[in-house]
Amino acid sequence: MPIEELVAKRISGIEPFNELPIDAQIWREAHGHHHDHRRLHAVTSHRPGIVFGLEVVCGKKERTVIVAPGVAVDADGNALLLSEPVAFKLDEKGQIYITISYEDNFDSKSSVKVGGGTKYFRLVEGRRVVATKELPKGAFLELARVDRSSDSAEIKEPKNPFDPGKDELNHLYRLLAFPHCYASGEVGELSLIPKANPTAWKPNRAGLYNLVREGNGRGFHLRFTGPFNLRAKEPESDPLVLYAAVGETFQPLTDEQVGGLKRYLDNGGFVFAEAAQGAEAFAKSFAELAKKAGASLKAVGKGHPLLSAHYMFSSPPPGAQDKGKLEVDEDKGIALATFDYGAAWQGELPKPDASDARERIRQSQEFGLNVVAYAWRRRRLRELSRLG
Repeated sequence: MPIEELVAKRISGIEPFNELPIDAQIWREAHGHHHDHRRLHAVTSHRPGIVFGLEVVCGKKERTVIVAPGVAVDADGNALLLSEPVAFKLDEKGQIYITISYEDNFDSKSSVKVGGGTKYFRLVEGRRVVATKELPKGAFLELARVDRSSDSAEIKEPKNPFDPGKDELNHLYRLLAFPHCYASGEVGELSLIPKANPTAWKPNRAGLYNLVREGNGRGFHLRFTGPFNLRAKEPESDPLVLYAAVGETFQPLTDEQVGGLKRYLDNGGFVFAEAAQGAEAFAKSFAELAKKAGASLKAVGKGHPLLSAHYMFSSPPPGAQDKGKLEVDEDKGIALATFDYGAAWQGELPKPDASDARERIRQSQEFGLNVVAYAWRRRRLRELSRLG
């Protein structure tokens, strides 16, 4: 139903009183009042589209694609919830559309005998996920499409997601709801203790907290969890990102702590370390720690996903420091920066009155959210790879 029709629809409810006779029509109108408001709110406040998940990926079996669990809102304001993965084997040539739409059904266990027939008193809201040659009629959301060169061609992930070729999954027509959930998870701290001043291990904590707060207003669902316990075999939290910032050489981690760091990384975690005030001593110490964790840091170049995970950058932006470096090991999930973005997150710039001071803070925050979005995407792809 177009939004214009939902807005124009007259919504009515029931005013109860003790003597009110209750029949099916009264009951239907009373509950329909809430249902209509829910749909109106979903369509006007959030707009139709995918809220979270519902990615389509190639399966491990031949010619198979898998739709991941997720939630969306259709054009009628219905919630579309997919709680389990759905797999399709595609055996036809030509354009194939993978879509999701609302579908409700009667619960067979709610049957009652009425007169000479059977009626059902429970309606179960559901969804219909299909792979078809043509787009469905009515309200639906497209999750992906693929133009197959033959009925036996293998389906592949796109080499260029903005220009997918034959037999490659095409995600260009996915509609996102507002606000879409761009990343969901925790942000914690990696405690690296300075040798000279052990109390100065979190110079940018205020900035990190500001980043989490800013993200929660921009479609990120984040929670600050504080220091991460590397010694715990089963940590209480599992952050998307562990952030570390120190302005000098830090005390070496014990073998037990290095083992805990490796476990965190092996589980899909991501470490973002910063040299406070661009300190080369910290950068050198952290590079040695990264090597112990099995990482090989390389400079982030043009086109790296860290530069486009959420906001678009042509190169790493300056933070509190004008010049610096940004290095990463994508496979291990470790990054090192010397631009001191964390200081900018809390408004600490060497030239606070400079004409570009506010712009530099904004760029630093946006890049910080890129780090979170990148870390979440790494973990999400890891989860999707296990679907089958």
